[in-house]
Amino acid sequence: MNAIIITIGDEILVGQTVDTNSAHIARELNLLGISIKEIVSISDTAEHIIKTVDQAIGNCDFLILTGGLGPTNDDITKKVLTDYFKDELVMYPAVLERIKNYFVKFNKPFLEVNGLQAMLPKKATILENELGTASGMWFKEKGCNVLAMPGVPYEMKGLLDKFTEAISKEYAVGDFYHRTVQVIGIGESYLAQMLESWEAKNRGEGISVSYLPSVGTLKLRLTGTLEQKETIDRRIQHLIDTYSKYVIGGEFDTIEKVIGALLVRKQMTLGTIESCTGGSIAKKIVSISGSSAFYLGSIISYTNKLKEELVGVKKATLVANGAVSSAVVKEMAENGRKKLGIDYCISVSGIAGPTGGSDAKPVGTIWIGIATPTATYTKLFNFGLNRKRNIQGTVVASLNFLRLILTDQIESE
Repeated sequence: MNAIIITIGDEILVGQTVDTNSAHIARELNLLGISIKEIVSISDTAEHIIKTVDQAIGNCDFLILTGGLGPTNDDITKKVLTDYFKDELVMYPAVLERIKNYFVKFNKPFLEVNGLQAMLPKKATILENELGTASGMWFKEKGCNVLAMPGVPYEMKGLLDKFTEAISKEYAVGDFYHRTVQVIGIGESYLAQMLESWEAKNRGEGISVSYLPSVGTLKLRLTGTLEQKETIDRRIQHLIDTYSKYVIGGEFDTIEKVIGALLVRKQMTLGTIESCTGGSIAKKIVSISGSSAFYLGSIISYTNKLKEELVGVKKATLVANGAVSSAVVKEMAENGRKKLGIDYCISVSGIAGPTGGSDAKPVGTIWIGIATPTATYTKLFNFGLNRKRNIQGTVVASLNFLRLILTDQIESE
């Protein structure tokens, strides 16, 4: 079975909003074995919606739309789809009551225009939105399942979960199976060379191998048929067991989750002393629920003055070595442990760019320090010329550096 995804909104077309919805929808449908044929972004006009739906509906089993379901006049998706399927809008009292309760919950005035969101297509299956006021609408027309959802990402995700749960029970979707692992600390080409014979064995059996790189990490995915499930599971487990220095876990085992689980298991705490990353490491860590169980806090010492005054780095160390040096991140990490009262401390100092580099220390030069209860480790990293990628790379590298220490793999570095 296959699907086409349509995102609606001028804000996407002008680059004001980045379309993250399509990636999430594609990922969730793929997990069910539904292949994505096409992803389209269109303006929120009746003409474009009708034209695009008309072209897509006969060519897919599932047509997923997001956007244009809000309460204002420019949100026209509901009306356009209702007319397209020759349906009519009727009041859903239960939905209206839920919307009213939503405004009471957040102590906001309920407006007449909000009540109009309870006017929904009579023939559609309504998926109630527990995170907002725009319901999802599931049409079964012209041999296709058409799902319209709001464009707000967290609302869309909640409704999509309801939809995928329903269709997995109603349809025998998909006949393929895939598994993914998270890989950190090795480049795509080096990993491919290391796994050359393993990859050849998989491909020889009709199991595809895909490398999906991003900044500092990559995903390695195996895809085959449902009949090959046990083989794929066994091959994935082999990667996790054999290459634990680089393979940190499954698709949803992000580095911050892995670090958190290790620290909780060891009953240890973590803090960060950041310079060039400006709090990005802390942000990454606290993005996961329950991080307060192991993460206590951070000091952002962006200038040399604050490295001295807040962190206690010796002026002599800064003068002799420069802020971007092994000696400085060593003192940052060790003093950070004491000042924050933590077991492990990550420190970073570097030249994110695009200015500030020199021949000796070009843009992308980053020093990372890790202070533990028994030792302090420092390591030099060289990323590139792009400021954003340098910061992102430093965040991932620092957390992975800590992972290797926590799992006693640092000696193999």
